[in-house]
Amino acid sequence: VAHIYASFNDTFVHVTDVSGRETFIRVTGGMKVKANRDEPSPYAAMLCAQDVATRLQTLGVTSLHIKIRATGGNRTKQPGPGAQAALRALARAGMKIGRIEDVTPIPTDS
Repeated sequence: VAHIYASFNDTFVHVTDVSGRETFIRVTGGMKVKANRDEPSPYAAMLCAQDVATRLQTLGVTSLHIKIRATGGNRTKQPGPGAQAALRALARAGMKIGRIEDVTPIPTDS
């Protein structure tokens, strides 16, 4: 399962097993670019996803379910600019994509 957390400050691509207990790899936009202003950019997200895809191919993983998350809560419910780029880069790297799910937390009291 690839958990993609795309806020307007950074993008995380975190791959776990199906139960979510064991982490295979976790890469952020800040690990890939030098400037702080570039962390949430689609380019940084694309670099993250390419890094994740190469690591997964060495581990022998060929298919993924994807969970996309925005900041949520009382903040924005739309994913940041890196979500679409990360998803596209994973698909282009040859990963088979099963389900794509939005797991943004939504408040129930408002």
